Amino acid sequence: MGSEWSRYVQSSGELYYSRLLRFTEENQALWLPALGAGEEGDVLEVGCGGGSLCLRLKQLRPGLRVTGLDRDEGHIRFAREKAAETGLDCGFVVGDAMELPFRDESFDLCFSHTVAEHVPHAPFFREQRRVLRPGGRIAVLSVRSRLGLQGGMAGPDPEEQALLDRAWAAVEDPFPRLQVGTFEMEERQFPAELERYGFRQVRVELFTLLPFAPDNGDVSGERALWQIETLRLAGLANLDKLRGLAEEALDAAEWARLYALQNARFDRRRRQYLAGERLWDFSSVTVLAASGVKP
Repeated sequence: MGSEWSRYVQSSGELYYSRLLRFTEENQALWLPALGAGEEGDVLEVGCGGGSLCLRLKQLRPGLRVTGLDRDEGHIRFAREKAAETGLDCGFVVGDAMELPFRDESFDLCFSHTVAEHVPHAPFFREQRRVLRPGGRIAVLSVRSRLGLQGGMAGPDPEEQALLDRAWAAVEDPFPRLQVGTFEMEERQFPAELERYGFRQVRVELFTLLPFAPDNGDVSGERALWQIETLRLAGLANLDKLRGLAEEALDAAEWARLYALQNARFDRRRRQYLAGERLWDFSSVTVLAASGVKP
């Protein structure tokens, strides 16, 4: 299947840490009902990336048998490593969302997060309908970027941005070949597509998550520092990907400087939080969830 997506578009670490921030135990009342996962049953995540949502679901619903599938071999390797680290029993499989490697009527729930935008709809929906048992549920989650707020922590200073710009300018654009966003839909199209491909009891909902809001009064000190450090890890994973794509764009000293500048931003935000300085930087993600049932 290859590892083009994790190499060119989103690294496994980027996906893992960003989704770890997004879907937490604390905000499960917002996103868990949208999935419709029960206490038991067989669950498939189509396009699981680095596996964080599968692992979070298994943590919260240990009676579920959770499988994650992704066509990117790098993502699946990463997800398996994280499953071993956390001790959470999830299965991860390399496979194509348009030709699922599972028998008919194998699952009680199929869900995906920001996948339908990148694949042809007919095989994507038909394959999930095929592997669902009668009465099984599909949940399609999609981030609505225009509804989100990005008032997060301070971005790169001019020196860091200049180094980033030079490195990214040296990266060949693979996006057309990888069909990134080629099959994006308007909000009302999601439930319409579910009906078109044979699902019933279709519904749509929106929920908004705050993956980063360390100064909120209901966020503990431990949770606030976790948000800052998890955002750091996601940023460094993105930087690792960039270096792998454009190693020659900067010399060794410049790469070292770029990493140092990025770490310095997070070190500064951490010191500010510990000193009691409230910056009220935050970011939000609004998610559309369309769901239906196989008759």
